[in-house]
Amino acid sequence: MSVTYRLIAVDELDSALLAAWRSIQWGDARFDSPYFCPEFTQLVGSVRDDVRIVVIENDGGPVGFFPHQRDRWGRGMPVGGPLSDYHGVIAASGSDWSVSELMRAAKLAVWRFDHLVDASGKFDPYVTASATSPQIDLSVPSYLQKLRDAPSDFARKARKMARELGALSFVLHEADSGPMELLLEWKSEQYRRTHSVDTFGVRWTVELLHRVMNAQGREFAGVCSVLRAGDQITAVHAGMRSRRMLHWWFPSYNQKFAKYSPGIILLIRLAEALAATGVRTLDLGKGDARYKRSLMTCAAELREGFADLPCVFGRVRRLRRAAEKLAAAGGMGAMLRLPLRAIHRLEWTRSFR
Repeated sequence: MSVTYRLIAVDELDSALLAAWRSIQWGDARFDSPYFCPEFTQLVGSVRDDVRIVVIENDGGPVGFFPHQRDRWGRGMPVGGPLSDYHGVIAASGSDWSVSELMRAAKLAVWRFDHLVDASGKFDPYVTASATSPQIDLSVPSYLQKLRDAPSDFARKARKMARELGALSFVLHEADSGPMELLLEWKSEQYRRTHSVDTFGVRWTVELLHRVMNAQGREFAGVCSVLRAGDQITAVHAGMRSRRMLHWWFPSYNQKFAKYSPGIILLIRLAEALAATGVRTLDLGKGDARYKRSLMTCAAELREGFADLPCVFGRVRRLRRAAEKLAAAGGMGAMLRLPLRAIHRLEWTRSFR
């Protein structure tokens, strides 16, 4: 069997390649996330000029796709950078390819990942840690009903909010720009309050979010969900969906109404509405937040680490990993924790460029 690799730009994805990509994606439930849809890569490529795709071919036919971003030094990251909650090589089961040849084709010295779906297991030698992404299985209607009905604490708060602020109403997707502008305002205030890097402090992330929300196809769509109490918007969520999964992406709510847990109430209403449309899974994203633990019914396995070819960047990464292990062990190594946190914050900030 012949194995070849082609490096292409986003605008070189023709109808035949798109059809092959979708066929591979829908043939493996591990690729259900909207992050694995070609539309997401195309949208990121429309706001950034560093997005590339390696097409893997077996005997001349496309069997895999590796979307990524690459800087001029050959350092790579997933498409969307820090906004990417799922990434990997979308490849057909049993297809022939190797990570090292893939990296050479992509002209990458290092490719780091922190939400990797490794369907083939080929990245095992490069994995440094494992994690999970909590999910809600929407095919279990009795579970959704239990969340909404008494004695659920969330149901009690929903009734209290309706009684004190006005009847609750929920819209699965609202095309009007007003809720989106509120969400951006609330999220930026949250980042300032928590001394976090402002995800929307750079133009491309805001433009990407707007373009995702405007995408309304059958295979991929942005979803701007809104919860109101009376005529007041209490919570907004901007996410995206594939045919079978919605990803919980950017939720926010009015701090004045925090005691009612409007974000959780919106999440429950969203789950109910999605189940009626045929979406099977609501992915809550990697993290150990209490609400995720309390609402999840299952989880997806993810991997963290970096793939590298012999070069200075790879050696630096390995030295850093050794320092992280030393810091985690305590003792004198604990002195490394502060500079390592500073390096991590600097890298996180730079990844938005």
